[in-house]
Amino acid sequence: MTRAPDLKNKFAEAKTLVEAHKNLIVASHEHTDGDDLGAILALGQVFRGMGKNVYLLARGGVPDSLLFLPGQNMVHDTLPNLEEFDLLVTVGCGNLARTGFDELGRWQKPILNIDHHHDTEMFGTVNIWDETMAANCELVYQILTEWKLPIDKLLAMNLLTGIFTDTGGFRHANVNARVLEVAADLLRRGAKLDLISRFTFSQKELPTLRAWAVGLENVRFDPERHIVYTVITEEDLVRVNAKEEDLEGVVELLNTIPEAKFSMLLKQRGGEIKGSLRSDTHKGVDVSEIARAFGGGGHKLAAGFKFHGKIERTPEGWKIT
Repeated sequence: MTRAPDLKNKFAEAKTLVEAHKNLIVASHEHTDGDDLGAILALGQVFRGMGKNVYLLARGGVPDSLLFLPGQNMVHDTLPNLEEFDLLVTVGCGNLARTGFDELGRWQKPILNIDHHHDTEMFGTVNIWDETMAANCELVYQILTEWKLPIDKLLAMNLLTGIFTDTGGFRHANVNARVLEVAADLLRRGAKLDLISRFTFSQKELPTLRAWAVGLENVRFDPERHIVYTVITEEDLVRVNAKEEDLEGVVELLNTIPEAKFSMLLKQRGGEIKGSLRSDTHKGVDVSEIARAFGGGGHKLAAGFKFHGKIERTPEGWKIT
């Protein structure tokens, strides 16, 4: 895919679509992150300012590391009565299944789809898509700018959080001059970068460090495929009193090993295995292609997937059944 040539027209179409509806569900992908949570919080604030009834939705709820974001207490992890809503706005969902709610897969009313992932399925009535954006929050910033809406301190905080986290603290290859200019503008409007950095990257609770210790203890390197990977079971997390979100950052750490073409973290959750993949530009691997082979997707350098199965430890190593 290449950048949508009519993005300005799409912004106008999106505004018309929103103005024509009263009751909106604004949904992130399941197990939301800083980018998509920041985006739905910002959109929720904007839509409420337009007089809309807004229901913010993120299956799995708000991660502890993002509880500092303004408005996070308005996010729900259960569906409302869908009959009471007439427009669905999705952020960061390559398809409706990524919301984590089967019921939304049967949604027949209008949809506004906002996404910067290169493999989105364009399922919306209106699709605002641009893979050159470093984050969905950068895309939302462009929408608000085009709509000539004021960006206050609260909006700036949510949007900068998304940009900061999806660029790895401005370290990833998706950082360019435009991203830094947007970040600078959000700082001028009141966003606090030190606060964002402290809560999202710098501050680690004891269960998080224990979960990382388990993940690092289980690290393996496949020299033939140049893969570095680790496995975490539910029993591992229970043993160290940790949650799945405490594993954020482990797969990125594994990706720093020079000999690895990409890194992988496999997590067991009930009868489901969830995989996270990371790579770097100079390594020449598109991990989204690997993720799609397992029914997932994402970016070229950061992707994920899930499938039904169970991870078992055997004398010969890890086994998936």
